[in-house]
Amino acid sequence: MRFQRSSTGEVVALDDRHKLGAGGEARIFIWPRDESLVAKIWHKPTLERNRKVRVMHANPPSDPMAGQSHHSIAWPCDLLHLPGRADYLVGFLMPRVVGMRPIGEFAHPRTRREKCPLFNSFYLHRTARNLATALRAIHERGYVVGDLNESNVLVAETALVTLVDTDSFQVWDAEAGKTYRCRVGKPEYTPPELQGKRFPDVDRAPEHDRFGLAVLLFQLLMEGTHPFAGVFQGRGDPPPLEQRIAAGHFAFAGDPRVPYAPAPTAPPYQLLFPGLRDLFQRCFLDGHFRPSLRPDPQSWQWMIEEAESHLVSCWANAQHVYGDHLSECPWCARAQLLGGRDPFPSPEAVKAGEHLRPPPKASPSLPGARSGTTRSRRPVPLPPPIPSSGSGPRTSPSGPGRRPRPLLGDWNDWAWVGAFFAGLTVISAYSFHWRGNPASFLLGLLSLMTGIVGEAKSQRPEIDGRGKWLARSAIAIGLGGVLWGMLGSY
Repeated sequence: MRFQRSSTGEVVALDDRHKLGAGGEARIFIWPRDESLVAKIWHKPTLERNRKVRVMHANPPSDPMAGQSHHSIAWPCDLLHLPGRADYLVGFLMPRVVGMRPIGEFAHPRTRREKCPLFNSFYLHRTARNLATALRAIHERGYVVGDLNESNVLVAETALVTLVDTDSFQVWDAEAGKTYRCRVGKPEYTPPELQGKRFPDVDRAPEHDRFGLAVLLFQLLMEGTHPFAGVFQGRGDPPPLEQRIAAGHFAFAGDPRVPYAPAPTAPPYQLLFPGLRDLFQRCFLDGHFRPSLRPDPQSWQWMIEEAESHLVSCWANAQHVYGDHLSECPWCARAQLLGGRDPFPSPEAVKAGEHLRPPPKASPSLPGARSGTTRSRRPVPLPPPIPSSGSGPRTSPSGPGRRPRPLLGDWNDWAWVGAFFAGLTVISAYSFHWRGNPASFLLGLLSLMTGIVGEAKSQRPEIDGRGKWLARSAIAIGLGGVLWGMLGSY
């Protein structure tokens, strides 16, 4: 069948030779003139799909990885119609996704060990950051994913992320004053307030996506464990997952009123960086009654970045990467718990094929099975850097072993602050006779200089405004102290 491209007018014939697959609503073809693109051709074109895709094509989100030769959002980049029928769309073109797999294959240790065994916890954190950044870009443009789940998030072995099935997103048509709703959803990623409702009848909101994002991030960082899955401790048959979500029964909350306990094979909740645990609690507990309290993608992006800066590796296996808030390597203990099946096998074990062998019996003598292994801060291979969205979220260095700069800078910054402070003190000593309060003056001057430096640092891209109010408070206090020191005796 022949199709015409709207932007160039070229007519291309597509047949089974170009077909990549088919689903319930459309077929996917390689675009012969440019194999970096694929064509999605609907089985039954409708006026609603026609208008929805036109709105999407005219208002694309700012792709945070546009400068990295990667598409983190498979957005419609051109329109397709029958030759001579520009008013009647039958599909669209979008970037082709190659060499990527569903995010669930990286979250679950068995499939990750089989298909990407060297994808360690650092890469899992970076994947989480990239996912949060892509969703942030979508929300900033006014779109809502709606059906955010493990099947429409694809991940590469470099931790890059691509959101697909974008034509199912909820789209607001400002010109027509109409919302094109997302008509589908998976219960295990649906927030409690939407459980049991018909999705074609519901307008989705960003806080609904925030729940699905938190579930995906929890699974990614907790070995595929769903936050509402656990061992039922009540009477009768355990309720399905959607009922647990509707009731707000977060299995890792530690609340005795919740009739569930984490499964014995689930990783310990303390494995997560404390700040990440706080965000999960905000989403699944506070957000249960007030959805607006659920953390937005930007909050996740910043907190995961902070968690990354605290990752260290085990001396016994450099692939065992974990937070420095832990006193012992959790992955060594987990490998022993799983009967020797290491969630993150070493390169030597992978090279020898040991990660694919049947699990041996659990034994305390297994290599790396000690729960008391100490950590060393050996360098960890870094995935690609975090992208930035259109509004300029913070970026981090991408060089091996480098960390984001601390909020208040390093010792070089404080060295020149001290020199400047000492110089002003000497000048001030000769300028008046200290009739006021010298101690108040000196402390005020120090507070003033600290606030000025903090304000300057808060403007840096890697800081992105954090700490500015603390800096401005220091400036105000410093000015008050200086004035009181100079004039206090009058």
